[in-house]
Amino acid sequence: MNICLIDADSKIPNLALMRLSAFHKTKGSEVALYKANLPYFPNMRRKKFKAPSGYDAYYCSCVFSGTKEFIVGENIQFGGSGCDLKKTLPLEVENCKPDYSLYPDNDCSYGFISRGCIRKCSFCFVPEKEGSLREVASINDIIEHKKVKFLDNNFLALKNHKAILKELVDRQIKCQFNQGLDIRLVDTENSKLLSELNYLGDYLFSFDSLAYLPVIKQKLELLSWRKPFQLKFFVYVSPNMSIHETVQRIEWLKENE
Repeated sequence: MNICLIDADSKIPNLALMRLSAFHKTKGSEVALYKANLPYFPNMRRKKFKAPSGYDAYYCSCVFSGTKEFIVGENIQFGGSGCDLKKTLPLEVENCKPDYSLYPDNDCSYGFISRGCIRKCSFCFVPEKEGSLREVASINDIIEHKKVKFLDNNFLALKNHKAILKELVDRQIKCQFNQGLDIRLVDTENSKLLSELNYLGDYLFSFDSLAYLPVIKQKLELLSWRKPFQLKFFVYVSPNMSIHETVQRIEWLKENE
């Protein structure tokens, strides 16, 4: 069989598509990847992507909502957070090692040590999509390159996260938690471990509400080891949030950079 994979809008190598590729290649199929490169921002101009003809099966992953409508073709199986929160890969596909050959310029491993989250943020679909927090993989299950980026939604909430951090420190693996960390869960012990990591880029935390500010001020004292501009905050904004409150968050960060 000839399999067509369409990456609608991923900013990093798409794990679902890489697992589908690995699965079908074990069945003797030929696999091709096409990137639609649809922009995330809905106000940006998007051109429709027409799926190429001549394939026996088509799979398309949409990370962001609103991109599916720009993929044109027949008999395409769509998946991803951007189109169906309930749809998951079959277990036999999910258990496949990612086929990184789809992204030949990539030099980094990606994966989830944990799935789910302990928070119930009104703007976030993670609890609905992934359920309660649980460990799903080890470091060795994920890493295939000299560096790794973990995609966990709330790694510091994982019960044994300190043991995993210690393993990363002991092995001096180049790593990053690129979905952001929950600063409310920083304590003396895990802060020390974070400081000892062979870290890639900036330490990312979230600042989703002005109500977090007292805790952020307190926890920043535990992160005094950070280098200048090595710590960054995601400032989440949605139409349901107060513009005034959003500006206050941004102004505080500017004043305390």
